[in-house]
Amino acid sequence: MTDSPLELWTSAAFLDEARGWVAEQLAGRGIRLTGEWEQPHARVWSSAVRFETTGGRVWFKVNGVGTLAEVPLVRLVDELVPGLAPEVLAVDPARGWSLSRDGGPILREHAGPDQLWSAWEGVVARYAEAQIVLSGHRDAVLAAGVREVSPATTPTIARRILDELSRTPEDEGGLTPEQVGQVRALLPDLDEWCATLAGSGVPDSVQHDDLHSANVCWTDGVDTARIIDWGDATWGCPLGTMLATMNSIAYHVGAYEDGQPIVDPRVLRVRDAYLEPFTAYADRDDLVRSVDLARRTGCVGKALSYQAALAGQPVSVHAEMEFPVREWFLGLTEG
Repeated sequence: MTDSPLELWTSAAFLDEARGWVAEQLAGRGIRLTGEWEQPHARVWSSAVRFETTGGRVWFKVNGVGTLAEVPLVRLVDELVPGLAPEVLAVDPARGWSLSRDGGPILREHAGPDQLWSAWEGVVARYAEAQIVLSGHRDAVLAAGVREVSPATTPTIARRILDELSRTPEDEGGLTPEQVGQVRALLPDLDEWCATLAGSGVPDSVQHDDLHSANVCWTDGVDTARIIDWGDATWGCPLGTMLATMNSIAYHVGAYEDGQPIVDPRVLRVRDAYLEPFTAYADRDDLVRSVDLARRTGCVGKALSYQAALAGQPVSVHAEMEFPVREWFLGLTEG
C-alpha cells in the first residue's frame, strides 16, 4: 500500500477493486461491463475511469480528502436539479467513490471557442437558474461537507491563508514580505467588498468554481448539457462562478491578459446571459458590479480549493503547478 493517492489510484489492485464495485452496482440494473475501459484522468486530488457497458458508458470517480464533498454533492445536485449533472448511479461517501452515466462529449470538443458563444450563453443561464434553486438548500449542501466561502466567511479565510503563507518560505510557495504587505493593506477593502456582496440581495448558493469548456458535456443542445467535476464547489456568492468561467472563455479566444479586466464584448454577453436570472434580486448595473467584486474575492476561494486539494502533498507537487495557492491568493492584489 502506498501513501500517494496518484500511485494508489493507478495501481492494478485499486483498479480491480473499483471495477468490481462498478460491476456490482450495475448488476442490479441489469447492466454488465463489456471489458473496455480507460483511465483518462488521474491527479493527486481525484481520478476518473471510463467503463463501457451494455447500458452505455459510465464513469467511476474517486475523490481525495480535499475534494471528498463532491461525492454527496453530485448526488444532491442530481436529486434537486435533475439533468444539471450526469445521472448518479451509486456513491460510497466513505471511500470517496461515485458512479455516473456518461454526460456526452465535452463542450471543448464540440466546436472551436469562437463557435461556442450561443452555447455558453445558454449553459450559464441554465446554470444560474439551478443556483437559484439550490440557494434554498444551504443546510443539505453544508451537511455534504461543502466548504462555505461566502461573503460572511471569506474575510476570515483570507486572513488565515495570509498568515499561513507569510510563514511559508518563498521557495515552498509562501509570500515575500512585500507581498504580505500588499495583501494586508487590501484587507479593509476585502471586508468592504464582502459586505457589499452580502447586501446585494443575491442569495448564497452552490458555486461550481471550475465551470469551463472541459467541465460541460454537450450532446443535443443547452437542455441536455451536463456539468461535471464539482470537486472545487463551495457555498457562497453564486456570482463567483464567473471568475473561472470568464477567465477560461477569454483565454481560449485570445482575449485574456493576466491582471487586466476582461473587456471583450462577446465574453461580457456571456456574463450578461448568466446574470439575467438574477435580475429578480437586483438590477443589472448592481449585478455587474457584484460580478466584479465576486471575481475579485473569488481568488480566496480558488486558493482555498487548491490548498485543500494539495494538502499533504510534497512541495514538488505544488511547484510543478507553479504554487497555485499563492498565485490565486495574489489575485486579490490585481484589478
